[in-house]
Amino acid sequence: MTFAHEDPRTWGRLNPLIIAHDVGRAHDRSTAVVGGPSPFAPKLIGVTEFNELPIGSYGTRRASDLADVDARQQQNSLIVADLSNDATYGEVLFKQYGPRLVGLHISRYGDGLHPEWRPVGQGAMLVYKIGRSVLLENLHTLLGMNIVRIVPSDGSKRAFNQLARLERELGPTGTIYHCLPGEHDDLGISLAMLVWAANHPHLSRWANVIQPPRPRAQRPHISALAWT
Repeated sequence: MTFAHEDPRTWGRLNPLIIAHDVGRAHDRSTAVVGGPSPFAPKLIGVTEFNELPIGSYGTRRASDLADVDARQQQNSLIVADLSNDATYGEVLFKQYGPRLVGLHISRYGDGLHPEWRPVGQGAMLVYKIGRSVLLENLHTLLGMNIVRIVPSDGSKRAFNQLARLERELGPTGTIYHCLPGEHDDLGISLAMLVWAANHPHLSRWANVIQPPRPRAQRPHISALAWT
């Protein structure tokens, strides 16, 4: 496929590839949006896939559905997962992805810059707290700067429709976004999570765990003849 600046499908493998996973509640779908920074112009962010996971999927079953998306990416992606409503789901995901997993706790407050280490099983994972409005305003800003390139699809249309239908309310601490009754924001939030992660100052640190190890340099063989 010929390289096209506007089409992330022509960029080669995004660097790093990221899967942003919003976790749905009882009446919402969990979602997985795939993308990441361009390998040629790191300030550009490409978004290539919008996936809605089966409704009513929980725990290990939901993690298995996410693993199907990861398998299409050669199991070499960062997984940025929403753990706001189910902290125990982090343990399920950590068993599956280990250090490739980055947790996100979406609440009313938080700048998404100062993580905490959360114990999970035999290890620990990074979890960042971020305000929902901060997450959505960041997406709005980067879209306005024209550095996000999205492959058109039915999923991308649903994501933008969800974002367009959010109700905005001005509160004492800034803009608050609400879903109207009967509406959903799962794909839109996953898109916002992906763009947040792809532009995060800690991205290179996260990506170290998915970089192939550099081959160790061979020490030159020194012959005894060199000493004569």
